[in-house]
Amino acid sequence: MEDGYGLVLSGGGTKGAYEVGAWKALKKMNIPISAIVGTSIGAINGALMLQDDQRKIERIYSKIQMSDIFETSEAIDPSKSLFSLDNIRGLIKEYVLQRGLDTAPLEKMIRTNIDLDKIYQSEIDFGIVTYSIKELTAIERFKNEIPKEEMVKFLLASASFPIFKPQKLEGKRFIDGGVYDNMPINMLLKKGYKKIIVIDIAGMGIRRKLEKNQDVYVKMIRCSEDLGGTFDFDQERIQRNLKMGYLDTLRAFQKLQGHYYFFSPRSFRQLLENFNLDVIYGLETAAKIYSLDRYKIYTADEFLKTLMESHANAQKRYKSLRNKAMLGKLVQNPRKIPEMLDNGLIVVWFEEMIETWPGQEFSRIAKMFDEYTLAGTAMIELQNYLLE
Repeated sequence: MEDGYGLVLSGGGTKGAYEVGAWKALKKMNIPISAIVGTSIGAINGALMLQDDQRKIERIYSKIQMSDIFETSEAIDPSKSLFSLDNIRGLIKEYVLQRGLDTAPLEKMIRTNIDLDKIYQSEIDFGIVTYSIKELTAIERFKNEIPKEEMVKFLLASASFPIFKPQKLEGKRFIDGGVYDNMPINMLLKKGYKKIIVIDIAGMGIRRKLEKNQDVYVKMIRCSEDLGGTFDFDQERIQRNLKMGYLDTLRAFQKLQGHYYFFSPRSFRQLLENFNLDVIYGLETAAKIYSLDRYKIYTADEFLKTLMESHANAQKRYKSLRNKAMLGKLVQNPRKIPEMLDNGLIVVWFEEMIETWPGQEFSRIAKMFDEYTLAGTAMIELQNYLLE
């Protein structure tokens, strides 16, 4: 326990792919983990992680569908998020008819993919949170307190989202542990852990106040972008979330650097040799506006080259529109800028304003559009650097 971290995995449905990416990063860095506690999908992910088979977890997420979690009918479109407007009516109908959605498919998936022997043989401790409906109390148990034959039921109970049918266990009915504590840090604190890593996927649920003292170190790893809906089964989104969990975790441990994009420490130092932090932030802002791929690790040269290519293309398009009445309308009503110009053109337009407009006149615009001003200024610096 003294040498290892306790890992906390929160609930959040398919956003749990982010936790899988974070686990991959922790393993890459050889971060010692002595215990894992989780709620809902965090509990299921934790059980899978104890099997030490990263590829297997990723395969599960690469194929997961709504029908793998609960039984669906024609009233629910599995290609859309469960809580989308198109599915709400069907969801309500299903809930009323069944008194909760049937999670038999989820139980089958758990029994198919989780090796209970590996969980109990693992040197990593494992804890789960669920909630008793009758007693209105939380049940927090570690694996040594859960009979092997009941582990699957405990996992299902922890993941019984309120729209699902409650799980029957020990003669009682249980629902998702997130109604009590979606981020069960206190489970580890009560057991004496002093170093804790928390993977926060911004899931729905209660977050209880931490019961800690000054001797406890808690590292929070938070998603750096919206991970989507709790029941969003879009594969592109799931794979992005997995990559983002990996990258965010490496950055949390200073293995990667960058504000919005990701660079090795060496590449970031190369950027710092030529630009100050404000300019680098502006370059990343411009890259974000140009929609450069952020799900990768850039070298300094690759990032600057790709960014400049996007900017050059925008400059060409801007030049073709420069003499049209559209630009005059923008000057008269700058609040229309985001509506009337695509993102690339707006960076070029601000670049021109920075270089040519009187300071007082431009300052009124700059105050309303700090992000574009920052990006435009940084692109001027980049072009000057490339001319040297």
